[in-house]
Amino acid sequence: MKPGRLFVSAKTAMYIRELYPAGEADRRIRQLGRKKAAAFALVISLTLTAFIPVFIYNRGKLAEPVTALERRGYGEGSRTVRVRVRARAGIGYEEDYRIDVHEKRYSDREIEEMSKRLDEELWTAILGKNPDPENVTCDLDLAESIKGYPFRISWKSEKPLILSSKGVIDTEKLRLEDPDDKGVEVRLCANLRYEDHSEDKYAYVIIRSRKKEPGDVLKESIDTAVKERDEETRTDDIQSLPVSAAGQKITFYDASPNKGWIILFTGIVSAFLLMAQKDRKIKEQAEYRRKQIEEDHSLILNQYMLYFMAGMNPRAIWWTICKKYEDSLNDKKADRRYAYEEMLAARNMMDEGCSELSVYDEFSDRMDNIRYRSFVSFVKQAVVKGNEGLFDLLHEEMDKAQREKNNLIKKRASEAETKLLLPMFMMLLVVLAIVMIPAFIELN
Repeated sequence: MKPGRLFVSAKTAMYIRELYPAGEADRRIRQLGRKKAAAFALVISLTLTAFIPVFIYNRGKLAEPVTALERRGYGEGSRTVRVRVRARAGIGYEEDYRIDVHEKRYSDREIEEMSKRLDEELWTAILGKNPDPENVTCDLDLAESIKGYPFRISWKSEKPLILSSKGVIDTEKLRLEDPDDKGVEVRLCANLRYEDHSEDKYAYVIIRSRKKEPGDVLKESIDTAVKERDEETRTDDIQSLPVSAAGQKITFYDASPNKGWIILFTGIVSAFLLMAQKDRKIKEQAEYRRKQIEEDHSLILNQYMLYFMAGMNPRAIWWTICKKYEDSLNDKKADRRYAYEEMLAARNMMDEGCSELSVYDEFSDRMDNIRYRSFVSFVKQAVVKGNEGLFDLLHEEMDKAQREKNNLIKKRASEAETKLLLPMFMMLLVVLAIVMIPAFIELN
């Protein structure tokens, strides 16, 4: 078996053989197999490129004995580690084992040392964008924890109306309290907690009104210029933007994200989806072919019976049906039909010198339908034994085909009704909305 054929399932190959003649079907199967094999090889090569170094690294790491398990820091929670225990002496014990590794617990001495170290970092860490505690103009970063320390921190402000316990400055209250901008001194209390340990630390900060930076002045000027242009062009179809603010030239650009990444992602996903859709499309084509063949059975049988009653032999009848179909195609009065195309292929095989009976057998195999197998058996009987007693059989088969056609029509109608349920339900919702919305509006 060729490597490409491994990627084409037997069912997909069956569908392809239904859709195409033998030689063309083999070519299509090989082509689909090559495409899938190439895609598979690409994905596997990329996977192996990432897998091999990781596998080698982990294999060496897993072969080293584990003598200790690292604990997580305080507040990070416990974790469960799966290890394998081996005891080479005695019974040769080897079993997977799970160990609960609890988070680290600090001793009283370690807590005291960390509390002292925190004195040096705490009051600097909370400043955020402020340069020092004596010139606080921006909100403070009163975090509930400091990285590297196990303490849970809660804050209290001596003047919460000006500086809240979250570190937010109320600028309006600050202006009322300090109109001369001399600064307002606020004492902060940080309560440190770790299990049973609790202590308070204090420090003072001076809150001052924020001085406007050049960027703030320019931003305010841009806001004003945009509002002015908006008022000037309020009656126009578009809103023009200013070209200068605060004596500086300004330019606006589209801040939307680069859509190239979206296209790249969509393209990659679409490439894989298109490959996955190939089998589905082939299956849909094969199912459509089967439905079309079932629909044409009674028509072909009806034509055959009419020509049979006219005294024509089976080969002549076959040629006449094919000729009539070709004429309708040339006159563009009909679309291509799978059943008639198979009859044309059978006729061409007979023209090339193939045995008439073997061609009928191959036609029956290609159609893969019990109705056509019965039809071909009548045709072969007429070739071998002549027309004696065949009229009654054809008439009976014709009645049966008509009943099956009626059943097929009923089945198609029921399928159409099922497909119409969703549109009908959506129309019902629209009607309810048209009726109910005005009623609710009137009530309000």
